[in-house]
Amino acid sequence: MRRKIWAFVAFNLYSVFLISAFQENTAYLFDVSLINEMILDGTAINPREWGWGSHYIWRIFAGVAVTVVAGFLAGSVAKSKGSLTAVISNIPSVLIWILAIYSFGFSDIQLEEKTAFVIISIIAIPLTTCIAFIAGGIGEKVQKEEFEEDTVLGVKPYHWIWAIFPIYWYATSIIYDAAQFISFQFTTLGNISIVVSFMSLFTLLPILAWIYPLILVYQVLTGRILSKKTNLIRCMANFAILVLGMIIASGLESGCYWLLAKMTS
Repeated sequence: MRRKIWAFVAFNLYSVFLISAFQENTAYLFDVSLINEMILDGTAINPREWGWGSHYIWRIFAGVAVTVVAGFLAGSVAKSKGSLTAVISNIPSVLIWILAIYSFGFSDIQLEEKTAFVIISIIAIPLTTCIAFIAGGIGEKVQKEEFEEDTVLGVKPYHWIWAIFPIYWYATSIIYDAAQFISFQFTTLGNISIVVSFMSLFTLLPILAWIYPLILVYQVLTGRILSKKTNLIRCMANFAILVLGMIIASGLESGCYWLLAKMTS
């Protein structure tokens, strides 16, 4: 029973942080023109606080993606009845979707896409419940077949408590860069020139730069590297990887987007 409770906590804690990472990217991905206009007008703004705006497709996509990750983790933590545990853990999210239906459908909120938000909220309830069920079952299966009983995905359970913070910080950038990469692929679909190939590479490199430090930290936590070192050294190594990784990835990201801007100007 204790594992089921921790699975519930893990599901919802990671859901809150990861959905925030998606939400904070919304304005920077879809409202760039408006942001630039407001900056030129001298308006003090903080786009991270704008919420989802009118981007209902992005909202349901974020909900689905977060449910996959959180459901998989919850199933791994539970180690038995992973599907059922993930579905129960998803209940707070379902309640939020129900609240959204009420807010957009029966309140005085002024938004052009109110009807669309009601529809996607109705769809999200059975959709995320189904996804949580599947992801939880897969997480349980992977945990049983691939990892030791006293770990969660090969990592000691207590590490998942602090890991949520660097995962959130890194996920915020990964989501932005991944969205930019996918957008670029669609806008250049069918164009196979060498220039476009290089530009595509420049949109891919930041994603890899943000993901690689997380892979290294995971390898340290699972004992695949530095396994013979003391806990203190491994802790310091993880801290150094995360900090340096953030600095290097930020620099590479800025450089790649600067080159892309030069190539398209």
